[in-house]
Formats: sequence, structure tokens, C-alpha cells
Amino acid sequence: MLPLIAGLGLFMLGMKLLEDAVGALAGLPLRRFLRTHASTPSRGLVIGAAATAVLQSSTLVSLLVLAFVGAGIMQLSGAVGVIMGANLGTTLTTWLVASLGFKLDLAAPAMAFIGVGGVGFALLRRASRVRDVAGLLLGIGLLLYGLDLMKSGVEDWAAGFDVVPFAGWSLVMMALLGMAVTGAIQSSTAAMMIALGAVHGGLVDLPSAAAFAAGTGVGTTFTALLGALGGSADKKRVAATHLGFNLFKAVLALLLLYPLLALLARVPGLEDPLLRLAAFHTTTNLLGIALVLPFAGRLALWLGRHFRSDGGHINHYLQAAGDEVPEAGLEAVRREVARALGMTIAMNRETLRVPVDPDSAWSDPGEVRGRNARRDFDERYRRLKRLEGEIVEYVARLQLQEVTPSVGSGLSAQLDAMRMAVSSAKALKDIRSNLVELRLALRAPVDARLEEFEASAAALYRDIDRLGPEQPEPVLVEAVSALRSRVRETRDGALTRLYREASRESIDEETLSTLLNVNRAIYLSAQSLLRALGRHLLAPEIAGVVEDAVAD
Repeated sequence: MLPLIAGLGLFMLGMKLLEDAVGALAGLPLRRFLRTHASTPSRGLVIGAAATAVLQSSTLVSLLVLAFVGAGIMQLSGAVGVIMGANLGTTLTTWLVASLGFKLDLAAPAMAFIGVGGVGFALLRRASRVRDVAGLLLGIGLLLYGLDLMKSGVEDWAAGFDVVPFAGWSLVMMALLGMAVTGAIQSSTAAMMIALGAVHGGLVDLPSAAAFAAGTGVGTTFTALLGALGGSADKKRVAATHLGFNLFKAVLALLLLYPLLALLARVPGLEDPLLRLAAFHTTTNLLGIALVLPFAGRLALWLGRHFRSDGGHINHYLQAAGDEVPEAGLEAVRREVARALGMTIAMNRETLRVPVDPDSAWSDPGEVRGRNARRDFDERYRRLKRLEGEIVEYVARLQLQEVTPSVGSGLSAQLDAMRMAVSSAKALKDIRSNLVELRLALRAPVDARLEEFEASAAALYRDIDRLGPEQPEPVLVEAVSALRSRVRETRDGALTRLYREASRESIDEETLSTLLNVNRAIYLSAQSLLRALGRHLLAPEIAGVVEDAVAD
């Protein structure tokens, strides 16, 4: 049991490292290649088949697709094709097993990947493309080794597996058995070896082995489903495609089992039942692809509608308000922008290590304690951007109605606030890697500057917590103006201290450049957030006066 648990942990860690590395390495050449060569289901089919034939692992190809889709590099329509191609690519392994007794060993390549990737990842502390490549290799190695450990956890059971008691089972039961065996040992190749060995030894007849083989495709989906747990909606769509296609293919194989085996028996060169079983495996994959591929585009659209994050919409109020009454629409937009500000403040606090105050006027319970708080930063930022898009589309529909000047200016102000909130979050998003690098430097002058940044941010967000629509407008005007002035003074003071440290040569030039970039990003983020709060809380004409009075 312990190897199974350890394998699961290594598998999840490898999947995380793999996805992080894929996202970091997704430069223009890689993006262009994937868009060009996996931009359609048919091209994805070819890539999936070729990659699986070379890598000899449909599981690894499926997990790579999950990583690419999760990183936003590969489109869902292309991923559908790759998944189908991966199923076809596994048939090469089946032919090799049937004819040559080939058996895949994950441990040896895993050790090589872990050795090379682990050394590079440990020695290269600074973020670089070489370190990202090392992380990619380490992720693949841990993933493969985790799968190997999971297989070894049930090795005794699989090695001593006796198919004789199941010889009289129905075809459906044999298919379920094939699915269970493959899911347990995490290898369709090993499962097919059980079927081939049983046929070769005369333990089961060919139809029973063919039904067993039909179920192995479904068993291979378990790792992809595991890799999609807690992931984005796109990753869940890919996993659903993997499962759905293999279920369809299994049902098709069972329906056509007897006539297809009879047809294959007449093909010259397939007199050997082992080769006939391999041919059955290949033919059912080809039939499944031929029937599904023409509808791959529609399948991607259907998956997009049925696997949306949080029920399909980020907003809470726009759908209920409708777009018939502009005044009601303005209030709904105002409430959504308030949510967006709460999301931004929560993300900014996390980046700057400022504890979240659950009693703050800007604390959304869902962002602080609920499901959203458990999402990673990039997923929450994507949700913020999606909310911005939904608000923009909603306001565009509202403005098709006849709106009064006050409603029109109010909508424009809220759109400005939304845009500034996103800008605030993005400014800090762009320096998250810089902050990690600086925190790992473990140097006193750098630590002092970081503590200064965090202390000033904590003071700022404590004051922001006190701002709210219940306060009189003159109080809000004074508070926002004072905070914007203070933020500018904080930036200038930090600049002075940074240059003083540089003159003493206690901070090297590269670190100084990074600290200056961080200081600037924190300043821009704070100013954008305060401008967003002003646009959201104050009357449009008052907010404009405040912005003009306090220069950036």
C-alpha cells in the first residue's frame, strides 16, 4: 500500500512541475509550433499518434496534453485530436508485444529524467530557461517514477493474476475486468500482455481476450482524470474527452466484436490469434476515430458549454438583473465591480504577504475562505479577467438601450474602475517570480528592503479596509487623496534607500535592478487600485477631480 501512496504523491508533484515548466517554456516558437501542428483535430490526431508511438506511453501523452491545455498553449479542439491519436499510437505497442514480446519499463527512463533534471533544477537557483528545462525533465521523471511505483504497489496481485476463474464471464464483464486491471497497474501495455498471455496459453478464448482489450482503453483514462483534479475547466474538458472517447470505443468494440473477429480471421497473415487480437485492437481504434473525428469541432463546443468554471459565469448579479432596465443594470455592474475589487485586493495581499482581514468591507467570503481561496494565483487572475470581459459585454448590451446621461457616466466610471483593478492585479502578477527570487537570496540588505515593502503594503491595505460606500463622500475624497500621496512618498523613500544601498555596494547591480522593478510595480499597483476605488466609490465628476489633484 505504501508504494501506491508514494507513487500517487510523486505523480501529483511531477504533474505540477511539468505544468509549471511547460508554462515557463511556452515561448513564441513553441506556441507557434503547437498552433500550427495541433491547431485542428486532424493535425492533433497525427501528433498524438506519432508522439505515443515514439514515447510508448499514451498516459504520458495525455498528461502532456493536460499540461499544454492548462498552460493555455494548446486549444481544446487540437487536444481532442491528440487524445484520439494517442489511443491509436498505443496499438504499435500492442503489435510489438504480440510479435516481439516487448514490455515497457518506466523505471529506467524515469531515473534518467530525475537524475538529469534534478541536478539541474537543484544547482540552477536563478530563474532561467535552462532551469525550466531541468524542471520539465524532473517533472516527467517524477511522473513516470510515480506511475511505476503505483504499478509496483499492486505488482504481486498483477503478477499472480489468474484469469481462469473469469474464462466463463460475459463479454461486458471481461471489458470491465480489462478496465479495472489497466486502472490498477496504470499501463495498458501490461494489461494487453495479460490478455495476450492468456490467449497464448489457451486460458481464455479470443473473444474474451478481445473484450478485455476493449476495456483497457477506459482504464488508461484514470491517470488523466487524476491529473485534471483541481485543475482548470479546460483540463477537465480534456479529461472528459479522454474518458468519453474510450467509453464510446469500448462500446463499439463490444458491439462489433464477433463480426470483426470473423472478418480478421480471413485476412492473410493473421492466422496467429495474438496478431488477430492486435489487429482487433488497432481496427476498433481506427473505427472510433473515423466516427468521432468529423464531429470533433462540435464536441469541443459541447464541452465548452458543459464544463465551465463555477457554472459558466464568474458574475453573480448580471444574469439576474437582465439588460432591459439600465438603472438596475448599473447597480448590478456596481456590485460586480465591488466583487472584482475584493478579488484584486485578496490577490495583492497574497503577493505582498499581507494577511487578509475577513472583516474588511472588501473581503469576499468566497475569495477568503471558500473554493476560490484554494485556487492558484494564475487561475484567480484568469477569473478576474473573465469577470472583466463579462462586465464589458453586459455594459455593451445595456448601452443598446436608451440610457440617461447619469446612467451612462456611471457605467463608464465602473468600467474604468474594473480596468484599473485588473491593472493593479497584473502589476503584482508580473513581479511574483521576482519576489520569489529575492526571498530566496537570503541576504540582509535584500531582506530589509522586502520587509519594508511588506510593512508599507500592510499599512496601506489596513487603510483601504476602512474605505466603503457607507462613508460620506467628503471623507472618501480626503482618504483616497491622502493614500495616493502617501503611496508616492513611500515609493520615493524606497528609491532613496535603494540607491543608498547601491552606493555602499551592499547590493549588486542585478539585484538592484530587480528591487527597482519591484518597487515600481508595487507603486503602480497601489495607484491603480486607489484610482479604481475612487472611480467605484465616488461620483464620476468627483473622481476625476481627485485624480487631477493628485499626480502620479
